[in-house]
Amino acid sequence: MSSRAVTLGRVLPPAVVFLIADGAFSFLPSLRSEPSSYFFGLAAPLLALAVCGWKAWTTRNPTRNLWWLYTAGLAIWNVGMMLSAREDLLQHFPFEIASLADFNYFFYGIPILFALSTPAEGKRSSLFTWLDGVQALFAGYLTYIAIFDRLPFTTSSGAPISIGLLVLTYNLENVALAIGSILRLLATKKGGEERHFFATLCAFLVSYGIGVGIYNKMALDAADHMAPNVLTDAPFVLLAYLILTLPPDGKKSQSLTPAKTRAALFIDLSSPVFFTAALLTLGLMVLREHFYSGIVAIDFALAVYGVRTTLLQIRFRQAQTALQSARDRLEELSLQDGLTGIANRRNFDRTLEAEWHRATRTHQPLSLLLIDLDFFKNVNDEHGHPYGDRCLVEVAHALRSAAARSGDLVARYGGEEFAAILPGTTSEAANTIAERMRQAVLDLQIPNQTELGRFVSVSIGGCTADGVDESSPARLIEAADQTLYKAKQWGRDRTEHTSLQA
Repeated sequence: MSSRAVTLGRVLPPAVVFLIADGAFSFLPSLRSEPSSYFFGLAAPLLALAVCGWKAWTTRNPTRNLWWLYTAGLAIWNVGMMLSAREDLLQHFPFEIASLADFNYFFYGIPILFALSTPAEGKRSSLFTWLDGVQALFAGYLTYIAIFDRLPFTTSSGAPISIGLLVLTYNLENVALAIGSILRLLATKKGGEERHFFATLCAFLVSYGIGVGIYNKMALDAADHMAPNVLTDAPFVLLAYLILTLPPDGKKSQSLTPAKTRAALFIDLSSPVFFTAALLTLGLMVLREHFYSGIVAIDFALAVYGVRTTLLQIRFRQAQTALQSARDRLEELSLQDGLTGIANRRNFDRTLEAEWHRATRTHQPLSLLLIDLDFFKNVNDEHGHPYGDRCLVEVAHALRSAAARSGDLVARYGGEEFAAILPGTTSEAANTIAERMRQAVLDLQIPNQTELGRFVSVSIGGCTADGVDESSPARLIEAADQTLYKAKQWGRDRTEHTSLQA
């Protein structure tokens, strides 16, 4: 049996037994009582809190902070349940008046909202975390005012909202959290740890919202204000069960995950606004009775939204600049010969095509030199290919130095062949540059004992188009290649040049 099946076998029976017992004490008049109701009402959320805290403690992936936020929300809810038990069993607090327990029941959603507003992917900005943390504290402050109609930590008397309005507020909060969790689940890629987190959170919030909604309706309608406790306990048992049956960390699907849809990207990117929207809503709720607190809350929510939007725009601009720089660098590398560092054949072809069309428009001469190393095979045979590579690098630099104008392009044309494009260069000037290149290579004095001498030499064939027509630059290449063949045929280590008329 797999480890997952063993876990299911251990977890499922106790969960079923607990819910059956809870249901019996909820529906059977002989067993039903307030103490038993609070026993199960405390046991279920405490179990969920313990399991969620264990998950947060043992998780070693990026969702750890999300699990801690989840745990914080459950802890606040448990405090509310304990306060409620004290108020009902010991203080006999009236059911119709909102109490501090109700504040905790409502405020438990703030850490969960924090988790829902956390981007599903990428590193979260520490500034955004602090801003959302301040918004959370502000939301708690406004929640207290909305429930008790007075400022916290003051001795002034307030008028707590009616139990009917409070129940409506609970239901609206639960619906909002459930919808938020569904949206985040849709925006999260399948197979990852974040998918497991939001799936678990969604299952809990949806079942909790339904259960609590029914419970509150039955409690308001009942004469003794007692409703079946199993409706609110079952979601916490379900939560503990789902967490315990999650696969171990790191076991993710090996299949490729599809790219996010536009709708999923929109949900993912807009989720940080959840907090701002909640703060605006709370600010509007308290605006009539507590004008300054409401105005400050609204202004602060809008300011946070503005700061977040501005920073995201700055990051977007920076990312665009970095992307453009990387694209330019990649383009530069794609046009550069990997060995010699000068232009490659692709760069040569593109530049020659552009210069040919420019010469067509401007009626300026265009010269091309094809350069071939004499008896280069002998260099590789005598000294080895690494030595031959170093020889090519030195020759490339010498040729580029000889063509000193910024508009000239020296490229590696083939294995031991080079080429030079000389825009606006007459036949005489091109021949001068070619001779300068030939001498620059000889001056390197790279050993290569042949019938020509002791050093590496080059043969150069050039062609100048004095009047470029609309034909292809292939004519220029062909003419230069024929001239290079003549230079080799007539003894090598020499330059030959010709002109190409329109």
